[in-house]
Amino acid sequence: MLQSLARAFKRRLPFFIIGGVLLILFYAFSFLVSRDVFTRFDFDMTVRIQNQIPVRIDPYLSWFSLLGSFEVMLGILLVLIAIRKKVQGIFLAGIFGLMHAVEIIGKAFLDHPATPFMFHRYALDFFFPSGYIQPGGSYPSGHSMRTAYLAVLFIFAINNSKFPKKLKLFSYSAILAIFVMMAISRVSLGEHWTTDVIGGSLLGAAFALFSLILL
Repeated sequence: MLQSLARAFKRRLPFFIIGGVLLILFYAFSFLVSRDVFTRFDFDMTVRIQNQIPVRIDPYLSWFSLLGSFEVMLGILLVLIAIRKKVQGIFLAGIFGLMHAVEIIGKAFLDHPATPFMFHRYALDFFFPSGYIQPGGSYPSGHSMRTAYLAVLFIFAINNSKFPKKLKLFSYSAILAIFVMMAISRVSLGEHWTTDVIGGSLLGAAFALFSLILL
C-alpha cells in the first residue's frame, strides 16, 4: 500500500513542481505589472496587432470571446469530467473555482486599468452574463487563463488516450492553434493588454498542472 502511494506520488511530483514554478512566475510577473514596467510594451503591442489584423475579421475573432467565457469553459470542463468517469474529476470543478478566485483577487487589488474604449473591436451583439461582471482591473485575462487551463487538461487526456499517433499530433496542433487565436484575439479586439494574456496563461497552466495531480 505504501509502495503504491509512493509510486503514485513520484509520478505526480513533476506536475506539482512545474505548476509551482509557473505559479511563482505568475506572481513575479504580476509584481512587475503592478509596477507599470510593461505599460509602454502593452500599448505598442496593442497598436501593432490591431494594425496587422483587418477589421473585417473582427466578427470571427469575436467568437473567441464567447468560446472563452466562464459559462462555455465550465460546460466543456464538466463534459471532460463526465467522459473520464473518474471520481477525482469532480475536484477539478473546485480547482477551477479556486483559480477564478485568484483571478478576481488579482483584478480587484492590482491596479491595471483596462484598455481604452478606442481599442475595443468586439463585433457581436451577444454577451454571456459573466461578460457584464467587471471585478476591477483587466489583469489577468480570464479568457486566456481558462483556455490555458483546459488546453493542458486536454493535452494530458489525449496523450493518455489510445488515439493513433497522427490523430494525437493533429489534436495537439488544433489545441495550440485555438490557444494562440484566443491570445491574439484578446489583444486585437482590445479586450486585454498583452500582459493580461501572459499572466492569465501562466495562472491557468499552473492550476491545470495542479489539477493533473488529482487525475
